[in-house]
Amino acid sequence: MKSIYIVFVTLFAALSMSVFAAPMTIPMGKHLEKGVTCAQCHKENPPAKAVPFEKCESCHGNNDAMAKRTEKVEPNPHFNHLGDVTCTECHKNHSESVLICSNCHKFNLKTP
Repeated sequence: MKSIYIVFVTLFAALSMSVFAAPMTIPMGKHLEKGVTCAQCHKENPPAKAVPFEKCESCHGNNDAMAKRTEKVEPNPHFNHLGDVTCTECHKNHSESVLICSNCHKFNLKTP
């Protein structure tokens, strides 16, 4: 019985350091804070595939709508010469987000 308890505590500690601690630093946390669950975006349970781009658009709007929402950001990351890029090229729900513009440019932008 004691070994089962140790396994449970070890597993819980590992999960709390990865999945449960993550929401404070990555976009998944913002979704969870607003009551958006994994199942609302992922079609399978447990989640095994990336969320389709269209699902992001259903809540956040298309690239044109996002460009309008971020029009005061200079430079506007959603209005760029790359055209329509998928949200997940920059926004990572399960890891640190990146700014793909930084592959060539040096902008001081934070990507949520």
